[in-house]
Amino acid sequence: MSFFEAPPASPEPERPSEPEWLGPAENVLPAPFPLWLVLARTDQLALAVHDGLAYTNGFAFTISLRRRRGRERPGDDPIHLWHTVRGGDIPPEALRLGIQLSDGSKATVFDGHRWLRSAEQPEGPVLIQRGGSGGLHSWELAFWVWPLPPPGPVAFVCEWPAEGVELTRAEIEATTIRDAAASAELLWPSDGPQGRGGSTYQARIG
Repeated sequence: MSFFEAPPASPEPERPSEPEWLGPAENVLPAPFPLWLVLARTDQLALAVHDGLAYTNGFAFTISLRRRRGRERPGDDPIHLWHTVRGGDIPPEALRLGIQLSDGSKATVFDGHRWLRSAEQPEGPVLIQRGGSGGLHSWELAFWVWPLPPPGPVAFVCEWPAEGVELTRAEIEATTIRDAAASAELLWPSDGPQGRGGSTYQARIG
């Protein structure tokens, strides 16, 4: 018998299923819906919402941000503050983004982190950043909203005091999203824990 022996195979640990509010299921092919809203535009920056994708239980969209002033240091990043604000006042340097549904319920970029460790189903809508990249002057950020909105307007809201952007909202009709969701395709039945889309944010220099 050899001195060195391979250890016996251990059983594969059961992978817990992620709750549906954390992101779109990977066995669903989404359907696009028309979305192009310019939420802010000054001589120093522009912020647009676009690329709507409807799933069977929620929807995704992308934020494009362009800023004339370049990022000067690692902390000079409007996205970083979304993950560090915990209670108290929101600093004016933080870009504020959120959605509001026709029933008055809302979600913002500052409360998404609460649901990442929660097993309790949220009562209201959830807005979670699900990926993106950034450079010195530009950011492309993906978001997930759960659940599908009720009939009526869906408002995209932003504010950025330090950059001179006052509270602004632009709306689309929920019917646009709900109709597209009816065309989302379940590719195969769930036969185990389903993964959700990635949630990586990368900051590029240059």
